[in-house]
Amino acid sequence: MDSVSTTKKQSVLSRIGNSFLGLFRKIGRGFKNYFVPLGQAIVHGDVFTKLSILIAGFGFFFHGKEVTETKRKWVKNEDGTYSEVVQSKTSFQVQWLRGVFYLLIEVLFILELCFWGVPNLSKISLTDLVPYSCEYVSATQQVCVGDNTFLIVLFSIITILVIIAYLFIHLHQIKSVYKSQKDIEENKPILTWKQDLSALLEEKFYWTGLSLPVLGVIFFTIVPILFMVCVAFTNYDQTTMPPINQFSWVGWTQFQMVFGGGLTIFGQNFMTVFWNQLGWTLIWAVAASITCFIGGLLLALLLNSKRTRFTKVWRTMFVVTIAVPQFVSLMLIRFFLYREGIVNNLLIEWGLIDSALPFLTNPTWTKVTVIIVNMWVGFPYLMLMISGILLNIPADLYESARIDGAGRTKMFWSITMPYIFQVCTPYLINQVVSNINNFNVIYLLTADYSANSSVYSTVYAKESDLLVTWLFNLITGNGNRYYLASVIGILMFLVSTIITLVAFTQTTKGDRERRLA
Repeated sequence: MDSVSTTKKQSVLSRIGNSFLGLFRKIGRGFKNYFVPLGQAIVHGDVFTKLSILIAGFGFFFHGKEVTETKRKWVKNEDGTYSEVVQSKTSFQVQWLRGVFYLLIEVLFILELCFWGVPNLSKISLTDLVPYSCEYVSATQQVCVGDNTFLIVLFSIITILVIIAYLFIHLHQIKSVYKSQKDIEENKPILTWKQDLSALLEEKFYWTGLSLPVLGVIFFTIVPILFMVCVAFTNYDQTTMPPINQFSWVGWTQFQMVFGGGLTIFGQNFMTVFWNQLGWTLIWAVAASITCFIGGLLLALLLNSKRTRFTKVWRTMFVVTIAVPQFVSLMLIRFFLYREGIVNNLLIEWGLIDSALPFLTNPTWTKVTVIIVNMWVGFPYLMLMISGILLNIPADLYESARIDGAGRTKMFWSITMPYIFQVCTPYLINQVVSNINNFNVIYLLTADYSANSSVYSTVYAKESDLLVTWLFNLITGNGNRYYLASVIGILMFLVSTIITLVAFTQTTKGDRERRLA
């Protein structure tokens, strides 16, 4: 058994290693395919191509060819007859639209650096800053001067991203100018400005259509993530909150609290609570996903059974759980499970218990309760998904299995479950990662819960908290410790990434469709 488990572990590690190796190889080939043509353009380009290194798009204004356009038209003669006249016009055709486009980008980039980028990047060390102050120059007009550390870091991150994006665009235009030079030398046709516009709206429309969504991802996803990473290396909290106050860089001090190094304001409590809550978060993520899957599977099997009557009625009743806003259901359930709530009162009145059960006051009871309540809230989604899968399994598979002598149990595990897992596995992986960041269920059910241990209360946490709800507690009061919340956010991101990578590596191995056949 030990040798088998060791072989499986080596197989898992080998697949993960191969995934990373394949990624690095693709990156290497991408750099090779990108920079080799760039080097050729710089070495073998003509003077216009080389000047394009300094003036973006410069070569497009000079790489061209003479084009003769011939027009035929009918002219009325003096005697009333018509004769055909051929007119020829020779012009020097260049790709001026591309040149204007790249030149405009370069001008905007230089202006951004001069008026926005360099002034903020020069202060990125967050030292020797001008204190922020405001004064009224009139009864209604206020003038503020000084440095805002929040904006300095934010604008510096945006500027760095702009620089990286511009470098790729600038290098691309050098290669494009060199290609236009080679096309002219080989007497190949070049595109007119009308053809360039047509390409952007037709065969290259994916560039046009995806540009705005990509910008949205950069500014509303990547920039906040990078800013959060930067905050983790500062002392940004309520006492250093901009613009009146200024925070500064503190290095790896915040991460030392997690891994037990150095002196911290919480002693060893922060490290203890972090690892305890990380364990509970992972248990919650797996348990919540599995219970919802099992509940949805059982209900889907019952609703699709030929023995079940009034299936539409049952299905509608369960789907109502989705129709009602989740926070309404969760808050109502919380009121039901209070010590003085309707559940405890009924159990005591019926004589089943002598005193109120601590559904949301005892740490263990609370964790079990939130898992069960989450199952009630989440299983209808799985029920609907699995019902659709069951309806699409070919009936002849069951008929063939029945002829071969397979029983219901054998058909369930050999036919039904493989089909269900094939469709649901990516969803379940997503559910596990989503439950790591599941804020609603834990926060709304345990809003009135207080920590039973002083170890938790000193770091503003509760035994029932996930990392995400603990993060929320740190930034909405308790000194607004943004730097600690950022540390937790980074570590949550790493944990989610590792789980996703390992899960997809394990579930995508082999040819699953061929195995089903």
